[in-house]
Amino acid sequence: MKKGKVLGKGQLAVGIMVMALGAAIWLNSKYLPSSTKYLGEASYVDNTSSQEAVETAAKVKDDYFATSKSERDSARKEACEVIEETLKDTKTTEEDKKSALAKIEEIGARMEQESNIEALLKAKGFNKAVVIISDSGVNVVVSSEGLTSAQTLQIQDIVTSETGVALSNIKIIPKS
Repeated sequence: MKKGKVLGKGQLAVGIMVMALGAAIWLNSKYLPSSTKYLGEASYVDNTSSQEAVETAAKVKDDYFATSKSERDSARKEACEVIEETLKDTKTTEEDKKSALAKIEEIGARMEQESNIEALLKAKGFNKAVVIISDSGVNVVVSSEGLTSAQTLQIQDIVTSETGVALSNIKIIPKS
């Protein structure tokens, strides 16, 4: 160590960090809201806002199933309109027209299967359910906090009996 040097580089860095920490603590205490100034301090909550939040959450829960069904129906309606335009086009070949008619029949069959499954699920006690049948499988969303294995088997049985889809291609999603 050289004589005449009071502060080294390391000591200077530590000093700057201590000053920065002190400034951060001071700024935090100055700009922190007074309601949360002390750790563990209780604050009273107005009950009306929590009731409104619960009512809003219940509406969103109820609206999920209605919204999902309407979105599914509007998407199918748009697909049918596109297919109908294809059928009306004079440049469309007979083979394309047959393919378009087959697609419309497929959409109609899926719609019928979905509504049948939803009705059967309602009869089994699942008051709110949305069924979506795709090329890769069937997705079933039911209103439930959690499903028992018996309920899962009931849903799978209904879906396989109506569609003939393998169990590995059925997805059951509980919506709380």
